[in-house]
Amino acid sequence: MNLAIGPHLRVSPRDGDAPLATELEPAAMNLEISDLFYFYSGGSTLTGIQRVQQELCLDMLRSEKDSPTCVIYDKGQQRWRVAPHDWLESLIGAARSFRPGSGRLWADVYQQFATDFPGFPIKQFEPGEWLVNVGASWALPGYFTQVRHLRRLGVGYAVFLHDCIPARHPAYFDQSLAIEYSYWLANVRENADLVICNSEATRNDYLELVQPERKQDVRVCRLAASWASKTISAEADAAATELLAELGTLDRGFVLTVGTIEPRKNHLTLVHVWDRLRTTHPDNCPKLLCVGKVGWKSDAVMAQATALGLLNSSIHFVSGLSDDLLQALYAKCLFTAYVSYYEGWGLPISESLAAGKVCVAGSNSSLKEAGAGYAIHVDERSETNIHDAIARLLDNPAEREEAEERIRRGYHPGTWADIATEIRGVVAAAAAQTRPPVELPELQIGTYYRFGRPAPLKRFDLPQWAGMFRNGHTWHRTENWGSWTSKESAELAFRISAKRERPVVFLGLMAPPGGNAGATIAVNGKEVVSLNRFTGRRIVKVPLDMEGLAAREESDEYINVRLRIAASRLQDMSLVESGKDKRMLGMGYTFLIAFDRSSILERLEFLERVVTNDI
Repeated sequence: MNLAIGPHLRVSPRDGDAPLATELEPAAMNLEISDLFYFYSGGSTLTGIQRVQQELCLDMLRSEKDSPTCVIYDKGQQRWRVAPHDWLESLIGAARSFRPGSGRLWADVYQQFATDFPGFPIKQFEPGEWLVNVGASWALPGYFTQVRHLRRLGVGYAVFLHDCIPARHPAYFDQSLAIEYSYWLANVRENADLVICNSEATRNDYLELVQPERKQDVRVCRLAASWASKTISAEADAAATELLAELGTLDRGFVLTVGTIEPRKNHLTLVHVWDRLRTTHPDNCPKLLCVGKVGWKSDAVMAQATALGLLNSSIHFVSGLSDDLLQALYAKCLFTAYVSYYEGWGLPISESLAAGKVCVAGSNSSLKEAGAGYAIHVDERSETNIHDAIARLLDNPAEREEAEERIRRGYHPGTWADIATEIRGVVAAAAAQTRPPVELPELQIGTYYRFGRPAPLKRFDLPQWAGMFRNGHTWHRTENWGSWTSKESAELAFRISAKRERPVVFLGLMAPPGGNAGATIAVNGKEVVSLNRFTGRRIVKVPLDMEGLAAREESDEYINVRLRIAASRLQDMSLVESGKDKRMLGMGYTFLIAFDRSSILERLEFLERVVTNDI
């Protein structure tokens, strides 16, 4: 049985799911839009994930009741700041109305808003509140360290998951992003009380790849949304007409494809299809208008279009268009194409259908969900299949018009307000469930935990990443080799089985650049190690007095341990890197491993790794 959340949206409960209830009291919800705020710093033209954040934020801000607190993560303070609603609406309005070439630089417009940010109040979370992240957070330093702290205070954490593509298909991304994303997914698995997927395909990917412990905490909120306004302004219509006149498409007509120019979006195949179309349809071959920013490894697309003589004749690439101008292009195109190799949803398909236009779309991942039975699905790997579908639409205008009429009669997308309401309902249902208290992560005996991230994770249930033990607000963004701290003192926090006999922890440290450094290490407030000054790397043995620690614990099963490491100095990197690196660096952390009295073979293997410089 499906439960209606909005007028056209459905969430399908599965076996073991907690039932949704529209009468639940709304949770104290904090909508996090950090990713949107920082994305604006590079431009006002949004990609899919940021567009979702922008529209959801606007609709939730304008809600007459249950309007959430909007928060943004301060990367320097590693805390969330409360963003005023009027400030956010003004920022989003400025981004949506900005016109390149208007005489103003977007960087200047954004800076006017960003200057206000450090003055916003720090959010003081209370038990029972929820932090709901509808964007991306893998580039924010110390982010999940702070999320873990909030959850131990009783704050719920929900993630809107847009896709798992960098983990499932890392070849479509730069390796550094694939690494970041894989660890982000592992952190989502560990920390999210609720994961809201944008499609059944994304949910299936998450369950298969990440294997969360509680499948019932992974829900679906389909992203079938229409434009914020179906009315095209006279200004947008005129701007679209002017653009099409410049490109020479007013008389010939055009096909629209929207998406970042990158290998995954499959523009190269469309280039080859258009090369064939100009031969098979010399009299009615439309132009192909590709709207989207130039992304990673896009050179091959441009080179191929140039070599075939298609660039700026039959195929045009444009970027930096406002939402209303893009909406006008949807209205004016013959039809659209979206033959991506893999997606989490496929927002351009929804936008095309909402505009009443047929979309020739791929058949993989979530694209059929987005097509909702109204798109024409093809094998995105077959140039012939794509060519034939497009040719049929060109050769049969009456059939195309009939398909458009069918879309107008039958396709009823939800609005962004519907999706916002649905998210509120899913969060409220999750908030009504009893959640067990969040403990410190367990330090497994004999497991080698890296602070660094040299390669993408292969398993998400056993990440073996020491970052989960970091505590406090003193950690810089993780690098391949490990983690620097930003202050003299840093803390590692974990729990260890009380049954372990005489456990010891070995900790890999690195002195701050630029000279000698000393350090002291305290266990639960008691100093146990004092290091003389050293440079470079150092392996430190930290004994744990289990009897003394157990005397302070209420539980007989685990003992909570907090290691406080204090360095004798900080290094101002601007003095070393001639101003290029402005960070203050304390001690560096490379690995963490624990043994007990019985771990003889594990100790020998560890010693072997140390001797062979494999640590």
